[in-house]
Amino acid sequence: KGYKAVDASSGINAEYGGYTDGISYLDKNRYVVQYEIMVEGFVSKLGYKRGVNIRGAPYDYRYSPTSEVGQMYMTRLKYLVEETYELNKNNRVMFIAHSMGNPYLVNFFKQMEQAWKDKYIAGYIAIAGVFGGSAKAIRALMSGETEDLPGPILNPLSMRDFQQTLPTIYWLMPPAKMWSDTTFVFANGRNYTAEQYTALMKDAKIPFGPAMYDTIKEVPLFEPDLGVDVYCIHGINQTTPFQFRYPPGGFPDSRPETINGNGDGTVNVRSLHLCKQFKRLKGYKAVDGVWATHLEILKRDDIIDYIVMLVDNNNRRLNGEHVIDF
Repeated sequence: KGYKAVDASSGINAEYGGYTDGISYLDKNRYVVQYEIMVEGFVSKLGYKRGVNIRGAPYDYRYSPTSEVGQMYMTRLKYLVEETYELNKNNRVMFIAHSMGNPYLVNFFKQMEQAWKDKYIAGYIAIAGVFGGSAKAIRALMSGETEDLPGPILNPLSMRDFQQTLPTIYWLMPPAKMWSDTTFVFANGRNYTAEQYTALMKDAKIPFGPAMYDTIKEVPLFEPDLGVDVYCIHGINQTTPFQFRYPPGGFPDSRPETINGNGDGTVNVRSLHLCKQFKRLKGYKAVDGVWATHLEILKRDDIIDYIVMLVDNNNRRLNGEHVIDF
């Protein structure tokens, strides 16, 4: 169709089945911690058992929720929820999602019937949700993104060709419906807004970019009414890339000057704040200071304690106790 397929590199596999190994770390060497500290918090504080009442549901981040792979994931996730419900004496399931996992869950909940959600879902805890996109996705398409690893370790340009094949990178660009005339890129004497992504990609010599974008731009990142209770958590007041200025003649093959704004270091604050608009929002917590960035927030003791408390309170309500979330 005139654009590249997803680069399905060998050695990449998304495993299902509820195991926590696939969500605990982001790498096989266990260098980059993701959910491990939180998982251990449930094990130590509530006596949970891995794979039984705390379960992982990793997805292949390269594919959109509306793709064939994404829809297969949705089906497997539905079965995983039902199995977990039955394994735990018909207790409803509490979801915890981070980053792009939140827009994935938005699409999952929108597909499920309300009766199914009422039966199986206790609630949903959204951490660092990319509900209104991230300006970093634009930089990834133009010049590659390495999540701030130093250039001598990994040159962002070496990642660009791969990242340009990922539908989810286009999906995570700040949507025009929300950001409209906001300028994100300054290059070659032009100011490119969220409404000018097609022109931006053509000028950046991404010939398949506009077609790839057209396949994904209408897939929602956020919907206010999911039919479930929501608790929202995110970092704030962290230096977060917002706009990108390229030197004369340096677009797109040079690293742009980054103009920063507020956010969690990855997701812009306006995008994070969308979670306040959930119709069934039951709790909201924004944190700053140390360990408040996009990934580090998963390691904060106070955040882990808060999430454990929310889940424990839900369990106690099921047993008829009157408890208040704080």
